[in-house]
Amino acid sequence: MLLQLLTAVAALAGAACSLLAEGSGTGAVSGILPFTAGGFIYLGTVSVLPEILRNSGPAQALLQLLALLAGVAMMLLIAHYE
Repeated sequence: MLLQLLTAVAALAGAACSLLAEGSGTGAVSGILPFTAGGFIYLGTVSVLPEILRNSGPAQALLQLLALLAGVAMMLLIAHYE
């Protein structure tokens, strides 16, 4: 329970930091965006990949892995052209 509380407090602190940095210009956004994207990619790969590899055959796992990489590529394209 204590670790869950720590996670919730960290999420609240992150939300507060992003709200405070909202009006400070592009410098703050360009510093926060890589950490946010990296967090989502990390969570996706750490929680999803083992589940994919455990519950599917090699062909299905390869297709799902390619779909995951396509999602990361789309995020990179959106960040590049935004």
